[in-house]
Amino acid sequence: MNQPDFLYELFEDFMNDPINEDFSMDNGLICRWITGQAKISPKITSYYAKPSNQKKLATTIQRNLLPLMADYNMVIQDIYTLFMQDDTISDTKKQELVSLYKPSDSRLLFLAKVLSFGMERQFIKRDTRNQKLIAGGVLSPIVLDYIMDSEVPKPCRHFLGREEELDELHTLFEENRHIFLYGIAGIGKSELAKAYAKQYRKQYTNILYMEYTGNLYQNITDMDFIDDPPEISEQERFQRHNRFLRSLKSDTLLIIDNFNVTSTQDSCLSVVLKYRCRVLFTTRSQLSEYCSFQLKELKDIATLFQLTSVFYSEAEEHRAIVEKIIETVHYHTFAVELAAKLLENGILTPEQLLIKLQEEKASLHNEDKIKVMKDGQSKKATYYNHIHTLFSLYSLSRKQQDIMCNMCFMPSSGISARIFSKWLELPTLNDVNDLIETGFVQSSLRHTISLHPMIQEIAVSETAPSVTSCHTLLDSLQKICLMHGIEVSYYKKLF
Repeated sequence: MNQPDFLYELFEDFMNDPINEDFSMDNGLICRWITGQAKISPKITSYYAKPSNQKKLATTIQRNLLPLMADYNMVIQDIYTLFMQDDTISDTKKQELVSLYKPSDSRLLFLAKVLSFGMERQFIKRDTRNQKLIAGGVLSPIVLDYIMDSEVPKPCRHFLGREEELDELHTLFEENRHIFLYGIAGIGKSELAKAYAKQYRKQYTNILYMEYTGNLYQNITDMDFIDDPPEISEQERFQRHNRFLRSLKSDTLLIIDNFNVTSTQDSCLSVVLKYRCRVLFTTRSQLSEYCSFQLKELKDIATLFQLTSVFYSEAEEHRAIVEKIIETVHYHTFAVELAAKLLENGILTPEQLLIKLQEEKASLHNEDKIKVMKDGQSKKATYYNHIHTLFSLYSLSRKQQDIMCNMCFMPSSGISARIFSKWLELPTLNDVNDLIETGFVQSSLRHTISLHPMIQEIAVSETAPSVTSCHTLLDSLQKICLMHGIEVSYYKKLF
């Protein structure tokens, strides 16, 4: 059905009224109504402002439009969700109309009154610069208040020097629905994805974020939807969530961070690749069979020197040596940041640090090239050795080594610093805060702590976590698991 035919069916009562016999619908104008570029005719608005005509509209919708829809209950539910989430509508108005939504026999009248109310409201022209939202009026519902914990974390406030990559990534999305942003660990893939979401947030109706935990099926199942019935099974939860994600259009962006597996290792990948929304994966794996975008080192030494200056207050005084350190660690963003924090702590002078790094097998003169392995591992790569050297230069206390050892088990999405300290029976957070300051432990605004994937690999090899060395943590978890009937709000993280 074309747009004019659709509106003739919807406004049949108005068109059949003898008073409106001279009224005609211009095709161009109808298109502008539907794409939000023009306000609907005041004649139509005033006609349906009368309660008697709203009842006619409800009957007309039932007769002319519902038979054409595969799932009209979902249509009414979506309109209800949009109506309730609109914070520009007063609570009084919401309560007035919602009373009609609850009884199933008055839902069509609710729909008619919402349409009438929408036509009467102050008209705000849709922003034409946002091409993604005016594509024939095909939009996704606004879902950020509907799905909990799906907001994109903010990029590091020191993020810089990736303007060209951001533009290139956006250009790729004009031709591709799914993009795999790949590169070695610590190069800044996750930060680029977060920065892209921030820079282009007005281009999308929704931007959702998901931290990959090793199983896409489980990630989708574990999403927190407000209207999930508590009694449904895990399979039903997945089906509900998957059905909803499949309904999202190209004006929605889904970011799946740290998807460090091959395409054959996660059978649910084929399901996600059928989604019509845009999906951005960050990964260490080079999945050449899909649209991929490689993130390489920042070769602009001025930008990396600026990054060093953020963490090392005396960088300018030792500029020549600092620039040599940047070259020695092969412009690797995370290595540069760790080196700067090490210098700020005064453990070594810039000259001493440069010598230590050059003594490493992965020195400036080493021809060892970085390879992104199929399994996403880069243990034999140059950068890994640099991070390992920086890690070993710190004189961590026995307690700090113990914390790093236990943190190897923490999920990449992080866990509450307070809960973790309680499990480890730490009297204060001082040692954890010291590790945050050195850069080994990452901290977010939500007071969660985690290990960078590269640091986690090194911590595992250096501290060799075992049942014996981590007995305090394991004992704490066992005690909680034995408390049957006690409600634990963080149970997902615990298990």
